[in-house]
Order: sequence, then structure tokens, then C-alpha cells
Amino acid sequence: MRITKLKIFGFKSFAQRTEITFPGNGLTAVVGPNGCGKSNIVDAIRWVLGEQRAAVLRMGKMQDVIFSGTEERAAMSMAEVSLVINNDSGELSSEFGKYSEVMVTRRAYRNGTSEYLLNNQECRLKDIQNLFLDSGLGSGTYSQMNERMINAVLSDKAEDRRTLFEEAAGVSKYKKSRKEAVNSLARVEEKMERVEDNLRHTRARVRQCEKQAEKTREWQEIRTKLKALDLSSSIDKFEDLKRDLVTLASSHRRALEELEREQNNLALLQAKIDARKLEITDEETALQDARRKVAFETANLNALIAESQSTRDRINFLTESQERLSKEKAEAEQKVVDFKREISNLEERLERLASCDDVVEKEELLAKEQEAAQVLRDAVDDLRREHAELLNARFEQQNQVNELEKRWQRLDTVSEIANSNIQTWQTELSSLKEVFQNTENNLKEAEDAILSYSEQIERLDERYTLQENLLADNREKRDSLANEIETLHRESVALDSRLEVLSRMAVSEADGSKWLLENKKDLLSGCLGEWIDVEPKYLAPIEFALGEVLDALVVKEGTSAQELLEALESASAGSAILAISSRITEGELTEVPAGILGCAADFVKAKDTLGILVKRLLSRWMIVSSFDQALELSAQYSSKDYWFVSPEARAVHSSGMVRGGKASATGILSRRAEIAETKEKQETLLRKIQEKENEYQNAKDLLEENERIFFSMKEELAALQESKRTAEGAKGVHTNSKNSLLLQMGKIESDIQKAELQIQETLKERSSDAELENAKSELEKIQESFERLAENLEERQTMLRNKEDDLRELQSDLTNSQLEIKNLQSQLKFSEEQLPAFESMVQAKIQELEKNSVDIESLEEKFNVQAEQLEKKHEELAELESLRESAEERYNVVSRDIEDWHAEERDVNDKIKDLLPNERNIVLKKNAIQENTNHLRERIFSEWEVDLENPENVERVEYDTATVEKEIRLLRGRLKDIGPVNQNIMEDFEEERARLQEVEKQFDDLDQARASLKRSIDKLDKIARERFMNTFHNIQKNFQEVFSRLMKDGGTKLTLQEDVDPLEAEIEVNARPTGKKMRGVKALSGGERALTAVSLLFAIYMEKPSPYCVLDEVDGPLDDANIGRFVELLRHFSRQTQFILVTHNKRTMAASDMLYGVTQEIKGISRIASVKLEDVSL
Repeated sequence: MRITKLKIFGFKSFAQRTEITFPGNGLTAVVGPNGCGKSNIVDAIRWVLGEQRAAVLRMGKMQDVIFSGTEERAAMSMAEVSLVINNDSGELSSEFGKYSEVMVTRRAYRNGTSEYLLNNQECRLKDIQNLFLDSGLGSGTYSQMNERMINAVLSDKAEDRRTLFEEAAGVSKYKKSRKEAVNSLARVEEKMERVEDNLRHTRARVRQCEKQAEKTREWQEIRTKLKALDLSSSIDKFEDLKRDLVTLASSHRRALEELEREQNNLALLQAKIDARKLEITDEETALQDARRKVAFETANLNALIAESQSTRDRINFLTESQERLSKEKAEAEQKVVDFKREISNLEERLERLASCDDVVEKEELLAKEQEAAQVLRDAVDDLRREHAELLNARFEQQNQVNELEKRWQRLDTVSEIANSNIQTWQTELSSLKEVFQNTENNLKEAEDAILSYSEQIERLDERYTLQENLLADNREKRDSLANEIETLHRESVALDSRLEVLSRMAVSEADGSKWLLENKKDLLSGCLGEWIDVEPKYLAPIEFALGEVLDALVVKEGTSAQELLEALESASAGSAILAISSRITEGELTEVPAGILGCAADFVKAKDTLGILVKRLLSRWMIVSSFDQALELSAQYSSKDYWFVSPEARAVHSSGMVRGGKASATGILSRRAEIAETKEKQETLLRKIQEKENEYQNAKDLLEENERIFFSMKEELAALQESKRTAEGAKGVHTNSKNSLLLQMGKIESDIQKAELQIQETLKERSSDAELENAKSELEKIQESFERLAENLEERQTMLRNKEDDLRELQSDLTNSQLEIKNLQSQLKFSEEQLPAFESMVQAKIQELEKNSVDIESLEEKFNVQAEQLEKKHEELAELESLRESAEERYNVVSRDIEDWHAEERDVNDKIKDLLPNERNIVLKKNAIQENTNHLRERIFSEWEVDLENPENVERVEYDTATVEKEIRLLRGRLKDIGPVNQNIMEDFEEERARLQEVEKQFDDLDQARASLKRSIDKLDKIARERFMNTFHNIQKNFQEVFSRLMKDGGTKLTLQEDVDPLEAEIEVNARPTGKKMRGVKALSGGERALTAVSLLFAIYMEKPSPYCVLDEVDGPLDDANIGRFVELLRHFSRQTQFILVTHNKRTMAASDMLYGVTQEIKGISRIASVKLEDVSL
């Protein structure tokens, strides 16, 4: 396959018809001066093959390719390019593959329209693209190159490089098919979302209609039963209430008479008592003082008893808590063991399930069965449509026959029925007008009641809102304090943890030291660092100077260090540093250099004889103000044995050695300082926690009181709102009744008019018998067709049901397998999440047990102190009670008559107290019964329109007096639960159900289409990925081979972006020219970049040879040496590929098999001219 001819007319600068003939495989060069139109030939080839980007053709818009005219020639209205291709090999696909020669034509017009032709037959751009797909002739393939493309391919856009590789791998058509499939999938999913939304709403409407239909039937049954039961019980209750009112009126009169007698007796007794009290005032005062003292001491004693009991209760509570916490700790520890065992078991089961191929086999079998079921569904759907059409036709024809048969009978009776209806409706209309007037009166009364309740609710609502705001503030303050307390507790726990960590760090981590402290503790006095005190600002340099010596173990006086070391060696427990303080004596002090802060030993205080040891250890360590000063002093005292250390713990020896860096762990001295600081913070924090807890308790008490007030107001408001709702309900009933009456009266009046009009119209209707016979004959034909189709449909539906049963069984089996894996994964995740929680719980319980033990000891001491105080209070109270008894004896002697009179007075008061509530209760009962009587009468009339004073036409039923109220409440509750009903709901329900079936079918069809598209996309991705990777690896090898021919000893490297799908990954190109290092293409020179691009092009060509290749001045950046290798490479591949070269290089022209010259004899108009090589200048 090769290009044989190129025909150009009106394209860019080619205003005249121009035809260029290309030889077979070989080199064809197009030459000419700059700006003459050489590159327009390359653009013409690209344009006719379907290029759609005007910028690639060096144009602003596509209409600019049409010849725009010159000073001597007018512009043209059309551009046309034809490319003739030899197809003897039959490499082109589609229907044109049978032709030995294929001509592709493209035309463009000024109005923006364009045409495409294949062998002079109109076609689409898509047809041309499909024709050349994966052939190497496409407009965007590696078959056309220029300098701009070299830059784009090698540096600018990764997608341009990918196009070359994808054309060579033949994945372009797969990507195109995949893109179409993805677009189709997006459209299907978009439709599914709309249909699913519609399906959801339709299902909701169907459920709503179904529920409303059921509610309507249930509502009617319950209301009928409720009416009979309520009226029967209410009539009997009304009679009982009237009898009770008569009885209570008589009881009220008797109670008033008895109350008046007792009040007179009480007045006489009070006069006697007042006279005697004047005589015994002093004795009474003494007795009252004694009683007050006893009462005061008794209150103090009771308070102390309560406090003591509270302490004992707290002790008991903490003891019980200890037992409970121990049990919970054991349970949590067992949970930790159980979860670890369960995690191990679940991981084993998941591993076994993951290695099983049964799920994949089930999925493949399910897909096959679904495809078979879809075929059956399509057939059944077609039959159903035909069945529905015949059913509608039969129904319509049957209706026509029935209509014709009944027409004569109906016409005879219509007039009689209409006259009878008119008389009935006129009577009913008169009755409705009377009821309408009564309803308006009741509505006015209900509106007045609503207004009264609204005013009360508005006043109470203002108070309620204020109280609610106050309550919200109280809650916010309580919650804020709770959060603060919780934060403080967390800080306290963090400090406890830090103290624990620091305490553990205080023990030397060296193996030998640790062993000695555990096994020879009685022979040691701890670590050396524990015996040293250092000024805080010099902690760092002192720790740095002493280093591991701080962890040295201090040997007690009289203890043999050799004995300790032998024990350590025999135990093989590691090494340790020992400090023997008893053998250290004062030595000569080291001379202190000038210019330092001081010797390190001056800032350290050690206990006992260890001070000498520490001074000896630090005698040659000098503390300076900075590291720079340390460097200067080390040089100044280079002949001495000094260490100069800065505050940031950087040390320089006089010999020039430097030590520094941050230690991996905190030193013992810093830990001691941090422990002290942390303890102080902990004490401050505990005091703050206690203060916040007291504030929290006060806020909590205030909140409880405000909540009590709030809920009291809420209940009162709810009661008023309920009364208002009752009145509004009555208003609604009357309003509905009024509106219903208006509608009924309007409807009756309309019906009367319609009936009168119907009487007139029925007299005019008539029909012939021939029409009826024809309708019956047509009905019989439709019936025969319907029966045949019904048999066929039933047979296919049976087959489909069997197939769907099989599908459901397969789906269920697959779902169970998948669910088992998901459940195991879910259980494993849950166990892994719970394990740390229970481990933390164990630690928390241990800490809480320790804290409770301390609290119990403190409370027991407090309880013993309170017991001693109680014993002392009992003695003091006994003395006061003795004094009170003496005062009572003296008082009783002079007040015996008063006591008798007081006793008599109390008896009379008791009688009056008994009589007053009785009288009030009688009044309340009387008012309540009267109110209940009125309320019952109003309710029955409002609800059932029956007057209890004169009940007429009431159907009485038997009932159980003990349970009737409960039964009525249950019936009303059921009616309230049912709510409003629509009695015309059944027709709506059938329509919505039919619509639901239709929408469900649409959704199932779309779901099957989506699954099919996803399978297609996965298959296309797999094929394209495999082909791309195979081609990529081959091109890697070819690239190295070609580049090494152009660049002796050169190298290349092609890499794909890591962790990205190969079909989307960027391709990086690196090259190593002769004598240079491997580098990216951006770092190459122009000639090196051109050779790299050509090498990559021919590497791709070796994987899939292109039938032709156009090189537009790509040899421009090459020098003579590289031109020779370039031409040699072209000649090597020209045996199989047709090369068209646009060039200015004479050596390239000399190597060409044919030369075409392009010139512009007339400015702006290009034409082809013959060229001799000797006429071409460099």
C-alpha cells in the first residue's frame, strides 16, 4: 500500500489544479525556497486524511485553507484535495478493501460546510478514519513529521507520544470503541438514575395508595362501631350524671349546717384559752428556750450522724466498686484473649475462601444464563404488546356492541329516571339549607373559643420562652463545666502517665546495672545521679560531661566491688559502672583557665563523700558561654587536658576533639527536675478540678430546679394547646360541614339542570340495526386472533418463568458466597477494632482499683474521727434534754386547764378541718358533674348530631360497663392512627400499580444494558493493555538499535510512568548521544533531538511499518556527518516505506529518487516545476 497521486485545487496557495505523482517505495524530495508552499503539500496530505485542528495546519480556522486570493487573482469558494492510494495488498479494511486503488477526497466551502468522498462516493469523516485506523495512514500518526512535531513528541505533551505507540500497537480502535462504550455507559447510568428516581417515587405512590385504600375500609368499619358504642354508653352516663346532681345538692345543705355549729363552739374555747395565757407567760418562755436549745443540738447531732453515715456509705460503695472493677478487669482480659483467637480463626477462613475459584465460575455461569433469559424476555415482551393491542381492540369492540344493544333500552328509561331524580333532589335541597344555617351558628361559637385560648397561650408562651432560654443557658453552663472537668481530668491522666514514664526511666536501663539493683540492692545506694544537685541552667552541660557515669551504682561502705562484679559475671547479666566513694581522697585542684564561666564541679553539689568523686570527674570540664568560645579556648590551651563545654552541650577538647549532638534519651538530672515540675503541676490541676466540680454541682442543682419549673409550665401550655386544638377541631368539623353542605347544594342544583337537559337530549338519539350486526361480526374475528395469541404467550411465559427461577437460584448461590466473604471481613475488622479498646480498658481498670484503695483508707480515718464527735454530742444533748424536762414539769403545773381546753380546741378544729374539705369536695363534685354533663352533651351533638336531652333514632347496643371507656378509647386511637382517608383511592391505586410495572421493566432493561457495557469495557481494556505493553517492549529494543546506528555507541531509555495504568501512563524518553551521559530530551541539542525523534519514528516503524512517511524539514538541525547517517537510515527503510521529504539540504536531495520543485512565479500562487540537482543552491 502506497500513495500514488496527490491532487490539489484551491487549497492554500495552490489556486490551480495541481497533480503530483509519486513513485513506488523510495525517496521523493520536495524542494524550493522558503515561503513557496512546500509545506502546504504536507498540509494537504494531512488535511485530506481528516485533520480537524486548524492550528496543526497553521491556520486560525478551517475555512482559511481555501485560497484567499491575491492582487491578480480572486479568492476561491472551495478547496479540494484528493489522495490516490494503491491498495494492491488489500491492507485497507471495510468495503473498500476490495479495490486495488482507493481515492480519498475532501472539500471545504466558505460557508463552513465540508464533504468527504471515497472513490467519488459521499461518506462521513468517521468512515475515512475507520478506513485508515491502525494502517499508519491516519492524520495524527507517526507517518508525518516536522520540526514542530519533533518538539511536541519529545518534550511538550505526553499524549502526542502516546499516539505514536498506540498506532503502532493497534489499540486506537480499541480506545475508540472503549470511549464509545464509556459514553454509552454514562448515558445508560444517567437514564438509570432518572428511571430509578421515577421508580422510587412510583413505588412510594403505590405503597401510599395501597395503604390509603386499606385505611379507608378500616376507618369506615371502626367509625360505625364507635358511633353505636359511644351513643349507647353516653346516653346512660348522661342519665346517671343528672341523678348524681340531685343527690349532691341535698348533701351540700347538710354539710353547711354542721360546719356552722362547730365554728361557734371553737370561738367560745379560744376566748377561755386567751384569758388563761395571760397568767403563765414567764413559764412558757423558759420552756420554749429549753426546747429551742434541744432542737438546735438535735439538728447538729443529726447532721453529724448523716455525715458519718455518708462516709460509711462512701466506703461501702468504694468497696463494692473494687469488687466490680476486679470482675470487669478479669472479663476485659478474657475478651482480649477471645478477640485474638477470633482474629486468627477469621484470617484462616478468609484465606481459604480467597483461594477458591467457585465464585468466579458462578459469576460466569450467571452471566450466560442472564443473556439467555434476556432473549426470552424480549420475545415475551413482543407477545405481550401484541396481546395488549388485541385485548384493547376486543374491549373497544365489545363496548361498542354493548353500547349499541343498550342504547334503545336506555333511551326509554332515561326520561323517567331523570324526572324522579329531579323531585328527590328538590326535597333534599330544602333540607340541606336548614342544616347549613345551624352549622354556621356552631362555627361562630368555636371561633370565639379559639380566640380565648389563643390569648391565654400567647401570655403563657412568653413566660415559657423566657424559661426555656434560661434553661438553655443553665444547660450550656453545666455542659461547659463538664467539658472543662473532662479536659482537666485528661490533663491529669497525661501528667500521671508522664510521671510514671519518668519514674520508670529513673531506673538504669543497662543490663548489668538493672540486675544488680534487683539482686544486690542491699549492697548499693542507688545511682550516682540521685546523689547530685545541679543548678538548673547548667543541667545540660553537666549531664553531657558526666554522661553514663550518672548511671553508675554507688557501692555502700564496707562492700566489696570485686564481689559485685563476680556475681554479675557469673550471672552473665551484662556490664555495670560502680562508684566506690570511700576510697576517694581530696586531690590537687586543676588550674582553672581564664575567660570561662567556671569549672563544672563548681556548679554541682553532691551528698556525703560523693562530692569528692564528682569534683574529680568534673575537674577538667570547663563551662563556657558559647561553642565559639569553646573552640577558641581549646586552641589557646592545646597543651592542657581540658574539655570546654557550651550551654547547649557541645564540647571541645584541648586536643581538637569535638563532641556534640542530641542524646536519644533524657538524662537522670533532667528527669529529676521534670518529675518535680510535673508533680507541682499535678497538685495545681487537682485543686482546679475540685473547684470546677463544686461549680458543676451548683449548676446542676440550679438546672434541676429550672427544669421543674419549665416542665410545669410546659404541661400547663400543653393543656391550653390541647383545649385550643379541640376547639380548632370543632371549628374544622363545622367548616368542613359548611363547605360540604355548599358543595352538596351546588351539586344538587347542577344535577337538576343536567337532568332537565338530559330529558331533552335523549328524545333525539336513535340508531339503526345494521350497525349492531357489523359490530358483532368484527368482535368474533378479534376474539379468534386473541385466543391464538394468548396460547402462544402462555407457553413463552412459562419458559421465561422457569429460566428466571434458575437465574434466581444461581444469583442466590453467588450472593451467599459473596456475603460469606464480606461477613468474615466485617467480623475481622470489628475484632481488630475492639481488641485495642479492651486492652485499654484493662489498664484503666487497674488504675481505678489503685485509686479506690487510697480513697478507702482516707475515708476510714475520717469515719473514726466522726464517731468520736458523735459520742461527745450525745452527752451534750442528754444534759439539755434534762433541763427541758424540768421546765416542762413547772409549765404543766400551771397550764393543766389550758391543755384540756387546747385538746378540746384541737378536737373542734379537727372536726372543722374534716367538714371543710367535705363541703368543698361536694361543691367541686357538683361543679365537675355539671361541667361533665354539659361537655358530654356538647361532644355528642358535635360528633354525632344527637341531643342527649331528647335522643331520637339512636341504635342502642349492649356493652360491658367496666370496659366500655377503654374500648371507646381504643377505637378513637385507631381512628386517630389511621388519620384522614380518601374514599376514591382504589381507582388511583390501580393506575399507579400499572405505571409501576412499566417503570420496573424500564429499569431492568437499563440494568442489563449497563452490565453488558461494563463487560465490554473490561474486555477492551484487557486486549488494549496487552497489545500496548507488547508493542512498548518491542519499541524499546528497536529504539536502542536505530539510535545506535545514528549515534555510534549511543544509548536510549524508554520508561512508563509508575503506579499508573499503562494505557494512561506518560512515556518518558531519554537518550545518550555519543560520548555523553544519559539525559532527558529537553537537555539535547537541536540535532540530537531531531535524530532522537527520527530514531523513535523508525523504532515504531520496525514494530509496524508505515506505508508512507512525510518528513518536513526534519534534517534542518543536522550537520553534514549526521545528514549522511540520516540519509543512510532513510535508504535502508525505503525498500518498504515511501518517503516524501521536504528539505533544503543538498545531500538529502542527492540521495532522493525523485525531485519536485515548488515555486511562486506569481506571488501567492504555488505551482510544481521540474528541478535539476545542479540548479539547487544550498
